[in-house]
Amino acid sequence: MLNQLNEPQKQVVTTAEGPLLVLAGAGSGKTRSVIYRAAWLIIEKKVPPWNLLIVTFTNKAAGELKERLENLLNFPVRSLWVGTFHSICTRILRFESKHLQFGSNFSIYDDDDQKALVKKIYKQLNIDSQKYPVARVLNTISRYKNKLMLPEDLEQQKEELGGYGDYYSVFLNVYTAYQQRLMLNQAMDFDDILLWTAKLLESNAAIREKYQNQFRYVMIDEYQDTNYAQFRIIHLIASAHQNICVVGDDDQAIYSWRGATIRNILEFERDYQSVKTIRLEQNYRSTTSILDLANSLIRNNRRRHPKDLWSELGVGETPRLYVYEDENDEAQKTIEKIIKLNKKGIPWQDFAVLYRTNAQSRVFEYACVEKKVPYSIVGSLYFYQRKEIKDLLAYLKAIANPRDNESLLRIINEPPRGIGQTSLYKVISYAAEHNIILSKAIGIASRIQTLQTSAQKRIEDFSSMLERWRAVSLKKPVLTLVKTILEDLKWIELYQNSHDPKEVSRAENLAEFVSAVSEFTEKYLQDNEKPPLLEEYLPFVALQTDLDQLSSDKNTVRLMTMHNAKGLEFEQVFIVGLEQELLPHRMSMETPDEIEEERRLFYVAVTRAKRHLHMSYAKFRRMYDTYYFTQPSMFIHELNPDCFVRDDAAAGLLTHPRSSTKKKKPVITESMKSYRIGQKVIHPEYGEGVILSVDGEGITAKLTISFKNGKLARIIGSFVNTDF
Repeated sequence: MLNQLNEPQKQVVTTAEGPLLVLAGAGSGKTRSVIYRAAWLIIEKKVPPWNLLIVTFTNKAAGELKERLENLLNFPVRSLWVGTFHSICTRILRFESKHLQFGSNFSIYDDDDQKALVKKIYKQLNIDSQKYPVARVLNTISRYKNKLMLPEDLEQQKEELGGYGDYYSVFLNVYTAYQQRLMLNQAMDFDDILLWTAKLLESNAAIREKYQNQFRYVMIDEYQDTNYAQFRIIHLIASAHQNICVVGDDDQAIYSWRGATIRNILEFERDYQSVKTIRLEQNYRSTTSILDLANSLIRNNRRRHPKDLWSELGVGETPRLYVYEDENDEAQKTIEKIIKLNKKGIPWQDFAVLYRTNAQSRVFEYACVEKKVPYSIVGSLYFYQRKEIKDLLAYLKAIANPRDNESLLRIINEPPRGIGQTSLYKVISYAAEHNIILSKAIGIASRIQTLQTSAQKRIEDFSSMLERWRAVSLKKPVLTLVKTILEDLKWIELYQNSHDPKEVSRAENLAEFVSAVSEFTEKYLQDNEKPPLLEEYLPFVALQTDLDQLSSDKNTVRLMTMHNAKGLEFEQVFIVGLEQELLPHRMSMETPDEIEEERRLFYVAVTRAKRHLHMSYAKFRRMYDTYYFTQPSMFIHELNPDCFVRDDAAAGLLTHPRSSTKKKKPVITESMKSYRIGQKVIHPEYGEGVILSVDGEGITAKLTISFKNGKLARIIGSFVNTDF
């Protein structure tokens, strides 16, 4: 087994005891190291699989890791705990529910469920959503939950919250009501799963000791992406025996906006005693030319563990930098290059176009459609975000958890069954007056005298249906349950009978959902004797991620943000939009730490390329109806000029301190210019302004203008008016 590893990888595998920090550069075989280390512990150290805890960052990664480990061992490891933080913690919470205020059948709320709940709270508390945006409040709640802080904990943080200014006073009221509603609904959001696990381990010594004894060897993948709550959970388990191996790359820490903190990997040696550090620097993905460029970029970061990637895959083709006129020119010519390479025999799936923001995809989508290039966008929960799928999932949640009011309210008239808002309001009022849960109130709708007889019958029929399905869910496999619901509701037929293509598409999606449950059942039966019930299926479907939905056999050009490219690799990578205020992004340029994360993001993009790397930026970019003169990204200027080849346009626009010869610019006198410094102009959107500088002559000159509204912009002369 060890013969298949390089020397540093062997050290990772055979270092069984004590804290181990593995700094695994991009493409350095870290997954193989984790798998072989687990196998080594089981075979050589005779560690039972149930004493291992392996945490990954996607369900897909967990499944692949377990499958490869079993292939290596030649026997199944059903008792091994391997999964994401959320799946591991969900399992612990369901198992230890008697120690919590939640039952074991608690619901897991996604983004839409959270928004719906907060909107109801806003209505109840008469809060203006314009003044206090729901998304901002939910982000703030998430930030404090990641710090393991509940509303009651914030009472002690008055100074940090600005003495409870206007916003935080409202926020605290919403946060308090939000947690109370979650508790009443026996529900958790994703942050709660981590928060309540950490609180349980902190407060209950017996539970903490139980999991310390069970998980005698802990391995964490992608450690640079962990947040404080995740750090705390692992530290509470591993600090007792110190047998913890964390694998990660601080140079690929790009998720601070999700609450991840690079501090965890940078200060691991402070958190544990006598840490052994091993660097995996041999790259098995990229050629030397690509790695030289990546190394020259990331060395500009100060907060990092020093490391240099190297490869035995040969020098390869030097990365190229292209400059285009505008974003449309960039998209059209990028896709044209891809078409030419495809005609030489390179399949579509070997190409990836990476950009900083989702908005940049539009022009590339258009270019692909226009030139008939098959493409797919990676990065959104395509399937599970569709309305009909979320409706069906709400049925499953309401069946599993009668206290889940949000799911119940979503489906009570979906598909339509004549239960209007007025009837619904009367049922909710009755439940509140009699202090009973909503699911019980709908079961006794005939007692609600304010309801019409027809409404009473419809509501009780709906309740009886749910109760019948609830009985099915306890005995029959989840696949049988889903098919029963669809058949009883005649849901697919309802959509199929419509002449609207969107409705027909909904029917196809519901049919596909059945296929997905069937596929889950088959995989589940590989490790279990009986098919899964609803309670086994719901945690799985709730924790699906966009990356898990990416089909590896889809022969399309992939369009994606740099964030969504993490963990992927492609033969041909096109990194586009390398401009100031795009990369680094205008919202991430205020502090050195933000600039360093943006540089890491560029580094992640570069290291996705296996053989060929193409980089580009546009000289002009449209924002609203105005073209702006752009500046090349500061990161391009940081690159060693020997590490990439510029096309003719780029060579003229980019200069470097090492350049010995300077091109002479043609002298343009003031008399030749159509515009002059100090001249007043007017712009249709920004109003009046004064010209600060003029670059070029005639109406194509680039003007730097200071507007009365405080905006400073670079604008082409033809877009402003001097006659006013």
